[in-house]
Amino acid sequence: MKPLLFVSILFLACGLSGCSSDDGGNGTGLDLIVISDLAGAWNCTEYLATSTEDPQIQFELISLGGALSVTVQENGSFAGEVSFPDPDTGQLVTLPIAGSFSLASQTMLTMVFVPEIPPLLENITVEFTLTGNTMQLHSEVTTFDFDFDGQDDPATFDATLVR
Repeated sequence: MKPLLFVSILFLACGLSGCSSDDGGNGTGLDLIVISDLAGAWNCTEYLATSTEDPQIQFELISLGGALSVTVQENGSFAGEVSFPDPDTGQLVTLPIAGSFSLASQTMLTMVFVPEIPPLLENITVEFTLTGNTMQLHSEVTTFDFDFDGQDDPATFDATLVR
């Protein structure tokens, strides 16, 4: 398996692992989101990296047979796993993810990963919106190795998680 693909997929998993609330609105009413609102078991239904140099170049984990699930505790800690097909063998690789998150604002979520689970992930802040039991995540500033040449390319990231 190409190491940078592994790191790229895990980096994108960062964006998915901090999940959401069933209080809708992201603070657009009287119901402000707090960490405990984000507790629950979440499954990813979309996990998309799009090249900022050529938006027609995309990588969508779920449609390739991958998966991501995460359980968020009321204190903001999370644990789960991401699976993806190895580009060399086609075999499904499953890796744990864990860490904690905090609300940077009512529209920004910051994730801090346990350094060893998985290795080499960086902390990240992503935009989020919440509608009922559906969380949308978005980041304009990320990278992904679309052609698996060992060089990360500028990308945007979008994900949808459902509780």
